[in-house]
Amino acid sequence: MKLDKYYKLKNELETFSFEKNFNPLSKTLYYFSFLGNIFLILFSYFFIKDITNNIDKLFPGQDLFFSVFIILFMTGYELFKRFTFEQLMIAIVKNSKITISVILGAMVSIILAAGSFYLSLNGAHRLVDNTSQIEIQLDTVQNKNTESINNVYQSRIKLKESQIQAINDNDNDGVLSLRQRKIIKDLEKDITQLETDRDTRIKQVEVKLGDKLSEKENKVQENSFAFAIIVFFLEIVILIGVSFNSFYSWHSYVEMKNMMNIPKYRQLEINMNLLKLYYQNGRKKESDPVIPASNLKILVSNSKLKYTQKDITNFLAICSELDITVGLKRDKVYNMSFEKAKSLLENQEI
Repeated sequence: MKLDKYYKLKNELETFSFEKNFNPLSKTLYYFSFLGNIFLILFSYFFIKDITNNIDKLFPGQDLFFSVFIILFMTGYELFKRFTFEQLMIAIVKNSKITISVILGAMVSIILAAGSFYLSLNGAHRLVDNTSQIEIQLDTVQNKNTESINNVYQSRIKLKESQIQAINDNDNDGVLSLRQRKIIKDLEKDITQLETDRDTRIKQVEVKLGDKLSEKENKVQENSFAFAIIVFFLEIVILIGVSFNSFYSWHSYVEMKNMMNIPKYRQLEINMNLLKLYYQNGRKKESDPVIPASNLKILVSNSKLKYTQKDITNFLAICSELDITVGLKRDKVYNMSFEKAKSLLENQEI
């Protein structure tokens, strides 16, 4: 095994192993959770906007005002919910026990999550629920079909009635013959049958359209159930993303704190702090003259860092060894940028 590969594996498995190994997962879950917030804001918008649409127009641009207000309000709501989840998780991992603050934080988080779930679920339902439009369309179709059926049968009924009227009008003595009475009776029977057939056809149309409406309502119920699962999943995604990021940050801090108790990494902390002062927090650029050692000592004192002259001397020696600074004493300059020097110093120490 090559030595550089060995040090790389050692760095991954021993040195800051939790921070290095779970950093990609923490970032992925954290940024992916924002996608959940975006969809919850979108679903909530449809619910609240549907309510505000019922408000009488009070001023010009009212619709745009409410749209912007709803989006901003729900964005703030979701960010506050994320903050609450984050603080709750930090309190849990920090205290490692149930306290009053944890219980209160959990109650607030549950209330916020429940509110978000309610708004989003109702918004999603309004997004997919087109039952009212379907009812209007089916009523229009039913009225049209009913009118058409009525017209067809009414014309036939009128024809039969006109035939009866003609027989009555053609009778001179006012007494119908046996044959005429039989014809009228058959015609009346035909009229009754036509009315029955008409009512049956209308009923069939009503049943058929009712079945279509029931089918659409069942479809809406299925979609609503699917959206309920989706909204619940989005809430879980947000909770996992924010909570794991808090868990990761806390354990990375604990890991770093434990590492700083080791002399080797304690020296790394000293050198990194001195590097910031040496580069004046990145303001010094490559080829700029270095600040004198005496000035660095003053900066250390002003920063209230309890470092000795030996710490400063060792740091300056390391900078020369790593070619962070080059040149003679009076002509010494920075040989690289602050970020590059920082990376070089970190790798050298580890």
